[in-house]
Amino acid sequence: MDTLEKEEVLDDDELFLHNLNSTLHVKKDYDMKDFDYEWLTIIEDVLPYLDNILKNPKRFIINEEEVVKVELARRVTVESVIHLSQHTNLIQKIEDNGDVKPSKILNINKEESMDTYENRFIFTLLSNLRYFFEQRVSVTSGASYCLDKNLLKYEANTKVYGEDLKISIDVNDITKNIKEHSGDRGNMTFEDRIRKAKTQIDGFFGTELMQNLAKLHFDPVRSPIKKTNVILKNPNFRKAEELWNYIQSFESKDKREKEKREFFDKGILKNEYDQAFLMAFIANKNFISSSTNTTESNIINQMIQRLVENLLDTDSELTEDKIAEAFGKQIQIIKEKNATRADTIYGVLKDRLDRENNAMNDVLLYFQKEA
Repeated sequence: MDTLEKEEVLDDDELFLHNLNSTLHVKKDYDMKDFDYEWLTIIEDVLPYLDNILKNPKRFIINEEEVVKVELARRVTVESVIHLSQHTNLIQKIEDNGDVKPSKILNINKEESMDTYENRFIFTLLSNLRYFFEQRVSVTSGASYCLDKNLLKYEANTKVYGEDLKISIDVNDITKNIKEHSGDRGNMTFEDRIRKAKTQIDGFFGTELMQNLAKLHFDPVRSPIKKTNVILKNPNFRKAEELWNYIQSFESKDKREKEKREFFDKGILKNEYDQAFLMAFIANKNFISSSTNTTESNIINQMIQRLVENLLDTDSELTEDKIAEAFGKQIQIIKEKNATRADTIYGVLKDRLDRENNAMNDVLLYFQKEA
C-alpha cells in the first residue's frame, strides 16, 4: 500500500499524528541561594564574655633589677638590703654608729605587664574574629532566593489531505522567590544585628589590652590552645575557646545550587504539546465546518475523546473509575473557583450599587429640604 492509499484509510486525527513533525526546545536556568546565619548567633552569644575579659585583663608584675649608684636609687627594698649583704664590695663605708654607706645598691623597678599567654590568645582570637566576621558578612549580606527559568519553544507541522498546518509556541516560565531574611532575630533585622556586632568588635580594638599588645608585635597564638588554669576554669575564657574552635573548624552551611541545561525534549512534555496541537486542530476544524452536525456538544465530545485516548496512551493501567474520579475532582475544583469568582463579582457590584443608591438618596434629601 503506497503512502496515498495509506492516508486514505486514516481518519483526520490519525492522519494528523501520522504526518506530525514536531520539536520542543527547552532551556533551563536554575539558581538557588539559601544562607545560614548560625555564625552570627554564635558570635553574638560570645561577645559579652569577651567584653568581660577586656574590662578586667590579666596582668603580672615584672621586676627589673639594676645595680645603680646610691643617689640614683628610687627606693630601698628588702631585696636591696639582702643583695648588699651578699655583695660587700659595694659597701663604701661603715659609720661608727654602725650605719652602712654603700657606693651602689640594687634597684628594683616593678612594672605591670599584660603580655601573658591568655591575653595573647584573646588578641589573636579577636583578630581572627574580625576577619571571619567581615568575610561572612560579605558572603551572606544578600537575601536568600530561588530563580527558576524555563524557556520552551514548540514548533510543529503536519499535513491533512493536502492542507499544511503549522504552529509555533514560545513559553517563558520564570519563577523568582525572594525569601524573607532568615537572619532577623527577635525585634532586630539582620542589618541591625550586623551593625551592633561590628560596633562591639571594632570597640574591642580600642581597649587597653588590645592597644598594649598591638605594640609588642608578637607571633599570633596557634592551635592547639594551651590548657592553662585560666583557660580551663574561667567561664569567660572557656567561651572564648569555644568561639576559637568554631572559627577554626568552620564549614559553611549555606546552600547554593545552579543548573543550566539546553535540550530537545522527546518525552511526556513534548507529547502533551503534540496533543494540544491536535486538540486545537479538532476545535478549529469543527468551528469552521458547515456541517449541521457540528454542535457545541459534538466539539466537547471529540475533545474529551482525544483527552481520554491521550490519558490511556500515557498510562495503560488507567481504569474507568480512576478517569471518572479525576474528572469529578477537577469539575468540583472548577465549580468552587467559579463560585468564588461569582461571589467576588457580586460583592463588587453590590458595593458599587450601594454607593450609587446612597448618592441618589443624598440628592433626593437635598431637593426635599429645598422644597
